[in-house]
Amino acid sequence: MILKSHILKLNRIQTSQNRDLKNGALLDRNERVDYFNSSTFKKITKSISRYSLNATPDVQNLYKILAKEHGLKKNNIYIGQGITEIISHILFSVVRKGEEAVFMHPTYPMYEVLCKLHNIKFKLWKFDKNLGLNFNDFRKLINTKTKVVFLINPNLPIEYEFKKSMKDKIRKLCNKKKIVLVYDEAYYHFGGKSEINNVKKANNLIVMRTFSKAWGLPGIRLGYMAANEKLCQYISKCRSLVETNAFSFQIAQWAMKNKKILKEHIKQVKSGARYLKKKLESLNEDFHGGNKTNAVILKLKNKNSTNNLVKYLSRKKVYIRSNFPDPISNYVRISLGSPKKLSKFIKEYSNWKKI
Repeated sequence: MILKSHILKLNRIQTSQNRDLKNGALLDRNERVDYFNSSTFKKITKSISRYSLNATPDVQNLYKILAKEHGLKKNNIYIGQGITEIISHILFSVVRKGEEAVFMHPTYPMYEVLCKLHNIKFKLWKFDKNLGLNFNDFRKLINTKTKVVFLINPNLPIEYEFKKSMKDKIRKLCNKKKIVLVYDEAYYHFGGKSEINNVKKANNLIVMRTFSKAWGLPGIRLGYMAANEKLCQYISKCRSLVETNAFSFQIAQWAMKNKKILKEHIKQVKSGARYLKKKLESLNEDFHGGNKTNAVILKLKNKNSTNNLVKYLSRKKVYIRSNFPDPISNYVRISLGSPKKLSKFIKEYSNWKKI
């Protein structure tokens, strides 16, 4: 058996294992922190037809719903198993051997993982010590080998939203160099500005969305991309037999027809953000975020402190995230939900500080 060396070298770590989903405070993965109530859950499960389980999924109706939502045609949409799969298909179909991808750092870690899996070279546009990005740093990363640029907007774990002036400069450079420009808008609904209205008139622009964040449905692992028809249909050739499973597409269809769950979740996150920031301010803590996304990062003394806090809180069934690279190696990330859920974090965090 001949194994690929670049995959052998790849280190994969399973995170957020063995959590108490029923009794714990799930503040570590930017998921929906609060459970759906029993009434909503029953409505979701009723949306799944018993006649769909014995047949190969037909997702054409979901394509129509998404296209109508964005004022696009079906051929401008490609559905995948989360943004992660779509990133993989973009890399596989767009980047040739010897060509490169560029993305922000730190950001969603699967960008780096997928580049390594596909044996694609990549360059990191790194945040500075002030948690900002400099366009001149980006320009230095671009060369004749650059094939695709991923902009996570808004970004996490460092909350960051691109200003229009920065977007314009990046767009002009990508157009000039014939680079595919991809916007990851996973956190858009929490307060970002979208580029999805520009996909029809641009031949190198892709916008990705997910049901995992503001929709509060990470369990269905469903996302989609929008692009001009030629580019979208080209990338969609990477799909499996079907885009997703019978459960996921039917739940997504139900969600699109019941946008109340989206609005209520966003409202809940905003309420939690106000609560958490007020509490952290009263404790004289140094923190960042909670304005355009569903998370806040909290600065601690050093990296050891972050790991100690995560372990301590885990024993209390409060789950947060640490182990970030510079410039936030001494930060932890807290996902946002209702004040009731976040009060568990504040209580145990205050207890930890007294130790």
